[in-house]
Amino acid sequence: MIGQKSKIKNFWIIFFGTVALLAVAAAIALGCIYSRKAAQMRMSQVNDDNVYKIDRENTYKRSLYALCDSLKNIDADLCKTAVSNNAEQQAQMLTAVVIHANAVNQNLSELPFAASDNLAACQRFVNQTQDYATYLVGKLALGKPLQARERAALLQLDTVANNLYAFVSDYARGDAGMFVTNGNGLNNVGALSDGLEQVDSNAFTYEKLIYDGPFSESVAHKTLQLSAKLSHEQCGNTVTELFGDNVFCCEVNNNGLYYVYNLPDGKVMLTADGRVAQYERYLEDYDNANDGDNSENGDNGGGADGDTAKVNAAHNADYQSIARQFCSRLGYDVAPVWVSRTQDDVIYVNCATVIDGVIVYPDLVKIAVDRASGLVVGCEAKAYLLNHTDWDVTFGDVSQDDAARALDGSLTVTNTARALIEKNGKHYACYEYECSCADRQYYVYVDSVTGNEVELFKVIAQTEGHTVM
Repeated sequence: MIGQKSKIKNFWIIFFGTVALLAVAAAIALGCIYSRKAAQMRMSQVNDDNVYKIDRENTYKRSLYALCDSLKNIDADLCKTAVSNNAEQQAQMLTAVVIHANAVNQNLSELPFAASDNLAACQRFVNQTQDYATYLVGKLALGKPLQARERAALLQLDTVANNLYAFVSDYARGDAGMFVTNGNGLNNVGALSDGLEQVDSNAFTYEKLIYDGPFSESVAHKTLQLSAKLSHEQCGNTVTELFGDNVFCCEVNNNGLYYVYNLPDGKVMLTADGRVAQYERYLEDYDNANDGDNSENGDNGGGADGDTAKVNAAHNADYQSIARQFCSRLGYDVAPVWVSRTQDDVIYVNCATVIDGVIVYPDLVKIAVDRASGLVVGCEAKAYLLNHTDWDVTFGDVSQDDAARALDGSLTVTNTARALIEKNGKHYACYEYECSCADRQYYVYVDSVTGNEVELFKVIAQTEGHTVM
């Protein structure tokens, strides 16, 4: 009996011991599960926080770049208005100032600036510029011309816009141009606000802007007219002849039918009748490929390396010749009319049809040449494809000397050419006057029929450019 009781007692000891062990194990297991879930929750919170920060960063960045663009446009239109001698042109540009000033205010309100005297001065400047431009538009509408003092005031405002644009664009390009993902906490405003405080409160100040030459960005919204409709396989044969190996990528319907092909080191877009509309080349692997190859266009039977002359170190590359040869390979009978170099060391050569010495700007083919390698890294021929025709370049009865009387007295003419330009769907046979005023450079186009100013461009500061005709 005693032995039986002992057995029962041992059973219950073992039973409860086992239950206790299971309970402990369960507690440990549950603890691990809860720990993992908690860690996952914390990780989710961190990830969500990062996503939010990145989203805010991108929002701020968009506003910052939009602010840069609006300030640049204000600068351009202010200084062009100051030297324009055409009331209609002046009214259009001043109206643009009003629109861009409103955009500046909107962008400023979306950026995390700390309140300061300079921020208030900046906002006051934008509002006053907007009001002054509105006032001048009203005056022009009454037929009253701008006076010398008003032109001087526009140039002063331009100086302020230029200084402000310089500050904002430098900030946007620099490493400091971050708001919430730089480890300084959400809605960090330090560098931006501190930088604004460094701007001289008396120097709030700007520049159309010819980056790549007159009319380089003006492509009218037109539909491409095809001489025939080829298949992408047929057009692919043309790509092979010009650039070598390629793979068909896609078809694009955008005011006309185009085919896009991937190349080993770039891509090309052809019209559906086999003409090159765009070309882009990547140079990442250039240093490791074809060292010492100085062959001219086509000497290697086509392929990606036959698109332009290669120049050792490219210190003395003839960029105009490179562009002319490339255009000739594509079948475009054009000549270089403008060369410029921008901050990214890309040489832009704008080529156009030239008839009896008259530059036909609607027929532009823009060629981008890498300064270091001498290789063509880009081509844009849509303007040529959309506009090219049998042009009539007959000039009117207004002489070059008489047309020059339309220029504002503050401008000094440094060079003159003849050009056919397009504006608002209409073509004008014009005299092109390259002019200077103080440290600014302009291009003014005067109609040979009416003797009126038709178009005016300002050359952007620090851009090395010149016409070559």
